Amino acid sequence: MPEPITRVTPVLAAQSLAMRPLFSRSTWERALLASTLPSNAKLVGLALSHLAGDVGYIPPGRVHGTRRMARLVSLPPRLVSVSKGVLQGAGFFDRPPAEGWTGDDCRPITLTLPPERQEPAHTGGQP
Repeated sequence: MPEPITRVTPVLAAQSLAMRPLFSRSTWERALLASTLPSNAKLVGLALSHLAGDVGYIPPGRVHGTRRMARLVSLPPRLVSVSKGVLQGAGFFDRPPAEGWTGDDCRPITLTLPPERQEPAHTGGQP
């Protein structure tokens, strides 16, 4: 006997959202600090974490723009830009692609945890 089709209602959608794991700022920061990323990227990451607060999201705007971040963390703008690229490449945050983004506002940032490292199976042989 086939299962009945369940319609998605606003109540079901809200319940589904409520069941999603919440962003944990402390977990994100622990993962960042335990990573092998360069110290500049960790510093910029901690500043982004502060700006993102408990929800892990920084809306579009200039607060996390490269120049303001550079002043905030006392690094040259070029190092901040590189560090943001390193963080995004490592999976510590996501944002919409630059292609097609218009306006003076910085793209929004959503803090994310990088995927777990996948180690190849150990063969048992000696190095």
